[in-house]
Amino acid sequence: MSNLALYIKPFLSAFIFSLVFTRALILFGNKYFLNQKKNKTRFGGVAIVVSFLLAIFFSGDLVFDSLKWGIVISAIVILFFGIYDDLKNVSWKKQLMGQVLVALIMIYAGLQVDYIANPFGGAEFRLDILNGQIFGFSFLVFGSLFILFWIVGLMNAMNWLDGLDGLSGGVGFIGAMTMFFLSISALVNQPPLGILAIVFAGSILGFLVFNFSSAKIFMGTSGSMFLGFMLAVLAIFSGGKIATAFLVLGFPILDTVFVVISRIKNGNSPFQGDASHFHYRLLRAGWSQKKVVLFIYLICFAFGFSALVFGSVGKIISFFVLFLIMLGINYFLVLEKK
Repeated sequence: MSNLALYIKPFLSAFIFSLVFTRALILFGNKYFLNQKKNKTRFGGVAIVVSFLLAIFFSGDLVFDSLKWGIVISAIVILFFGIYDDLKNVSWKKQLMGQVLVALIMIYAGLQVDYIANPFGGAEFRLDILNGQIFGFSFLVFGSLFILFWIVGLMNAMNWLDGLDGLSGGVGFIGAMTMFFLSISALVNQPPLGILAIVFAGSILGFLVFNFSSAKIFMGTSGSMFLGFMLAVLAIFSGGKIATAFLVLGFPILDTVFVVISRIKNGNSPFQGDASHFHYRLLRAGWSQKKVVLFIYLICFAFGFSALVFGSVGKIISFFVLFLIMLGINYFLVLEKK
């Protein structure tokens, strides 16, 4: 395992930046009442994104190659698009366009997935069998499509999860720490990736101090989408450890799948917001907000830990167990409704 001292300074920098900026945004929002929700500002994502960017620039241990610049540019796009959405409440179609743009930026920056490992052994699933070219830019067709769906999918999953105090931020922090420990493990051993992950975790934690129940500020679109974006990219950076992200974010991912299926079944747009998410349904079943949030934290932590200690087959079994748990929760909620 890498020397932890390498990561303490960037983590503390991101955490302190985030604390200061979040507190400033709370005071600014209370004074000028900009885009309030329950008399609380929704610009907390600004603190998360800006703190992350400042901390990686001041780190001194990161070499900024095209991929890292891609992250910087994408973060800035998410920041301004998120602020605009929180001010104007744009349609889901425009949100989707913004998410696709961010994914395309990363593909252009060089983010690539050549294959997906076969968890049962044997030949992997190749994504590099077809090359494309647009305006002189070469890319892997299937690999780029996978990246596009992966990034857009996680951005939506984390955005839709942001419905209760501390929920999306806490799950994002657990995901960031899981990616950090994966990055510094002997399996991956990528210190630059570890720095990105721990800075990401620090920027979330500083915000969570003011966002956990009862929240004084909300992260808004810029925050929730940035969380999904970073978790998606870190999973690909870490040697394509998509299964790890799938486990630690299994709850919001499966929640998104269940909700989309339910909306389509009811003849609604899959992107049209409603209260069919598990966290809202648990609230209606009589659970307190804190109980719901801590319950989802526990699930994400347990399966994030299993992702770090289990091999490929163990991860598949864990994900199947998580799926059964979600089905059980759904069955419980249906009975409660009756």
